[in-house]
Amino acid sequence: MRHRKKRTRFGRQPGHHAATLKGLTRSVILHQRIKTTHTKAKEARKVIEGLITTAKEGSLQARRKAFAILGDRTLVSSLFKDIVPLFKNRKSGYTRIIPYNFRKGDGASIVFLELTEKKPEEKPKPVKGAKKEERDEKAKAVKKEAKKEKAEHPSVAPQIEPKTKEEKTREEVKKEKAKREVRKIEKQKGFLKKVKGFFRRKTNM
Repeated sequence: MRHRKKRTRFGRQPGHHAATLKGLTRSVILHQRIKTTHTKAKEARKVIEGLITTAKEGSLQARRKAFAILGDRTLVSSLFKDIVPLFKNRKSGYTRIIPYNFRKGDGASIVFLELTEKKPEEKPKPVKGAKKEERDEKAKAVKKEAKKEKAEHPSVAPQIEPKTKEEKTREEVKKEKAKREVRKIEKQKGFLKKVKGFFRRKTNM
């Protein structure tokens, strides 16, 4: 018989169902406020409130039960040190559900699940003008180092020698060509050598 066995399944298998509730309870204890669907928030609310009531005992058995649900020692210690002292004067009503919006995809109602008593978050106060002073000091240090390097190693401009290009005149080019032709003719032997030497062009050498 299934007496008092009714529960919302979320369309999940038992293992996945337990993991979903575990993740929701862990995130509520860590962040003190989460955004989820209304059905998940109602189921997670039962687990969280039962966990806080057992943690109020402060015994070793209560710590073991909390560790069995959360599975993290840091979360268990934060539950006993930070969250439980906030609910000393309360016997129930440790959490509340605040409606927020509807999801676009399937129209599910989105809500906020949060603790009724929250620990104030300590935010470090920004020091005005501290960053500017640090930047100015760094800029001054860089300038001093640059001046020291210039004094130790003065930069001298390199001396560039002008490139002298030998430009040949047209007459010199003609003379070189004539000399090459003469050399070719001298290398040849026989009758062709004499004929080419006789008919060769005279140059002003």
